[in-house]
Amino acid sequence: MTLKELVLEWSYRLDKGYPDMGNPSDIQVLKEMLEQMDLPTDDIISQMSYANKDGKPGTTGLEPSPYETPPIKTKPIDDEDDEISPLRAQLGSHTKKDLVALINKMDLDNKQIQKMYHRISNFGTYKPILKSLRASNYKESEVKRYSSEIQNLLEDLDPKETTQFVEYLSNPEKQIEFPFKSEGNLFNIMPSNKVPASVMSKIISHTTQDEGKRGVGMGEMGMALVFKNITDSRGKGDLALNGEEFEIKGAGATLGEKPDMFPVDMSKLEPFGLRKVGKTYEIGEGENISIVSRLNRFAEALSLTYNKTDRKEEFKNTLKDTLTNDVGHGEAVNALFNKIDLNNPENIQREIALMNLYRYVAKEGFRHFLAHDFGKAIGGNTGKYVYAGGSPGGIVDGVRGLAKFEKISWNNCRPRIGFANTYLEEDLY
Repeated sequence: MTLKELVLEWSYRLDKGYPDMGNPSDIQVLKEMLEQMDLPTDDIISQMSYANKDGKPGTTGLEPSPYETPPIKTKPIDDEDDEISPLRAQLGSHTKKDLVALINKMDLDNKQIQKMYHRISNFGTYKPILKSLRASNYKESEVKRYSSEIQNLLEDLDPKETTQFVEYLSNPEKQIEFPFKSEGNLFNIMPSNKVPASVMSKIISHTTQDEGKRGVGMGEMGMALVFKNITDSRGKGDLALNGEEFEIKGAGATLGEKPDMFPVDMSKLEPFGLRKVGKTYEIGEGENISIVSRLNRFAEALSLTYNKTDRKEEFKNTLKDTLTNDVGHGEAVNALFNKIDLNNPENIQREIALMNLYRYVAKEGFRHFLAHDFGKAIGGNTGKYVYAGGSPGGIVDGVRGLAKFEKISWNNCRPRIGFANTYLEEDLY
């Protein structure tokens, strides 16, 4: 790895997108990266500090330095040699015989030998990955960086497994299409005789950023790599499936704007005996008061209110109005409100959560939707997913009973989707 490549990799690992030798936290990231690569940490950091001693604050590592060795001039190399052009530009042209001689001269322990063997074995993966990402409609300004990231992920795997992966990528006619199943697991969605499980685990877990610093979430690039009918999207969706927008949501993802921006106007429900009192709900009057102890048990509070009131039709119409206008579910209410059984808290939770999904699908206009359990805080990270496609109603029906949603509350009738234990499916309350 050249110094230029090292600095580039370091930059990708920093939130701000560039390194600063004067920032202790940036240096710590660099140390961890070098240790992972089994490189001489102290020597490299010392060299980089010296080379940048005249660099400008805040852009250290990216500024040209008078101490850098001028690059050797070489003739242009086409894209077929992308994986070796950085080395050629700095070191000139060498033969396999030179490489063998160099290795024989090096004093390597067994750990270093194994690392070098894997690195050399993995060297040929770059070109097939590059071609596959290009075929998957990724931007040329991003595709080389993405290819290097995926190549680095595979470095420590069994060379036989990476060879199998390369053979799969190199034969588009043998690649398979995304299976239109309502649920499954992203880690084993691909048959192991096509792509080894170890490779799927690496590429499905990978996250990165695009050129606009927007996140590329878990599963997205991996699916585009291995399924011939999935590509990067140039529209609003995360990906494209058979040319149509394909939205991917991870654990705890919001469906549009933040939920607490659209609270229920509780004053509309007070005439029916439902009040929010501190962190509880009270239903009824006088000695006939029921208390619901948690605000995220709003579905239970609504059901109790409906059962206690003598003005049931008026209560239904008021609830429908606040879901339409206060919460902003709009046409989703017309599509799903009649499915609500107000005697059943479980049913109320489910249908209001699905209204939120319906609203989001209708607004964004995508035709395919997948939710998986990857997430930093509340995701199980097992690879579990649910998929549905079609119209907003078709997608809602496809995930009904499979997707899980955050418990609704008076200020969260746009619940997040996910697979956390605290989230609810239609048969749990």
